[in-house]
Amino acid sequence: MSERGQITCHVLDTSLGFPGNNIEVLLEHFVPSVLGEAERWTTVNRACPLLVPSDYKIPLYHYDNDDKAKAIYRITFYTAPYFNKLNQKSFYPYITETEQHYHIPLLISPFSYTTYRGS
Repeated sequence: MSERGQITCHVLDTSLGFPGNNIEVLLEHFVPSVLGEAERWTTVNRACPLLVPSDYKIPLYHYDNDDKAKAIYRITFYTAPYFNKLNQKSFYPYITETEQHYHIPLLISPFSYTTYRGS
């Protein structure tokens, strides 16, 4: 059973059927505006796993109180360097061909979402 209060992630390259090694992952915590200060995001952890653990889970954060458990987090996956290293063109993270039509479907469920380049 997993430890309570832990945030982990894993990256799988579905085009190759292998873990996505060496993809930098950034976990941030939202800090709301207080007494006129601007709201902001603060870095919780920045990980670049050289080797994916045997359970494919990259430990990012372990919170130890209810305030952190109820907080807002965002996670960023830096995929461009990964695909560049493989000499693989990718639709993400930037659109570079501005003369084309782009249709981007969003598939959602209560537990996941995915997008892809449609026609």
